[in-house]
Amino acid sequence: MKLLWRYVLVVAALMAGSLLLSACGGGEEEIDLDEYFRRFEDITDAADTSMDRLVSEGVGEDIEATRDYFDSFDAILRQVLNDLKDIHPPAEAQDAHDEFVASGAEMLASFEDFSDRLAEVESPSGLAALFAEPMPALDAAQQRVTDACLQLQGIADENGIEVDLECEE
Repeated sequence: MKLLWRYVLVVAALMAGSLLLSACGGGEEEIDLDEYFRRFEDITDAADTSMDRLVSEGVGEDIEATRDYFDSFDAILRQVLNDLKDIHPPAEAQDAHDEFVASGAEMLASFEDFSDRLAEVESPSGLAALFAEPMPALDAAQQRVTDACLQLQGIADENGIEVDLECEE
């Protein structure tokens, strides 16, 4: 009986270890640059489609609709970042990928801060005043995103990979 319990404990420990390794990325799939850029482009194209739909709805002067708009925007950006974090780029793109994700997280934090301030707005004039405020943190984050995107585009170009990441300059 003692032997059976030991066997059960060993099997349970092995299963737990296996699950832990997969959860921690122990079984990460190694991908090449072509596959990396295909996945990157798929994620950003899906986000662009969602953003186009959101922008077509517009913001308007309704405060609640504006809050919903920015909450939706935050959700799209958060999803993009989560999806990009799930990609394990090859070494050639690792630094630029990490910078893109980090700068995107910085941008998300700026938008979340804006959303928090938006939650306190009570009138259309307050809404107009909020939109008139300068947002240097957001501007800096946007520049970092653009720079990282251009760096990724450069890596693709140098390696003959046909991709247009649509980096804004």
